[in-house]
Amino acid sequence: MTYETIRVDGSGPVRHLVLNRPQVHNAVNPMLVQEVHAACLALDADNEVRAVIVRGEGKSFCSGADLKANPTSGSVADRMYRSKAGARMIDALTNLRCITIAAMHGYAIGGGSVLGAACDFRIAGESLSVTINEVSIGFNLTWHTVPAVVQLVGPARAKEMIILGRTYDARALLDYGFVNQVVPDALLLATAEALAAEVVNQPPIPASLTKASINAYTKAMDRPIQHMDHLAAAFMGISANSKLARDTYFNKSPRHYTDE
Repeated sequence: MTYETIRVDGSGPVRHLVLNRPQVHNAVNPMLVQEVHAACLALDADNEVRAVIVRGEGKSFCSGADLKANPTSGSVADRMYRSKAGARMIDALTNLRCITIAAMHGYAIGGGSVLGAACDFRIAGESLSVTINEVSIGFNLTWHTVPAVVQLVGPARAKEMIILGRTYDARALLDYGFVNQVVPDALLLATAEALAAEVVNQPPIPASLTKASINAYTKAMDRPIQHMDHLAAAFMGISANSKLARDTYFNKSPRHYTDE
């Protein structure tokens, strides 16, 4: 299958799902969401696939939402649809039968950071910088991904990362438990491939069932907790305070919020 914003490389038991918009640090637009979702369904249907390495082409893993796509545009129904599409993509990636390995480098911002969180393992290049900035720009973290962050770093650090929108380097992310390993960028791909080979060496059915069991246990309450995601996404598109946050995010000018 041919894609516009991603590639699926390789053959045999290990494949690479490559975010392929390097000119914009692999920023997420509706087409990328659609194509990652479609690629996950195709990979899941291929019984030969045992491991998928998710990575970004160019200087970054994924810089989050493409602001040129204007995530606040359209009607309330449009914004709810886009939120649901992102959740379907994350669900498809999370629930792949095979084992997933995120090879992360450069920027992983917002939605880019939670694409990594949706994978089974995360290997960080030393250049990795993660910022979950949705709240800082007037949105809530959607796509059903708040629980994924909590499950990796615990509730106290998840609140810090999401509510405050701070930026973390690779070593801090290792300390927090967000990533499994940190390696020099030059060794990132080889390290991910070595881990994939280790996965392939394990018996396929027990590995897949163990993944499914761990996901079922840790994610049992995810959807009930996140059921308001899409309504919140719709509201944030028309909120004056959210617009103020977006308008002042980069210039750091004072914020005077109104009663909504």
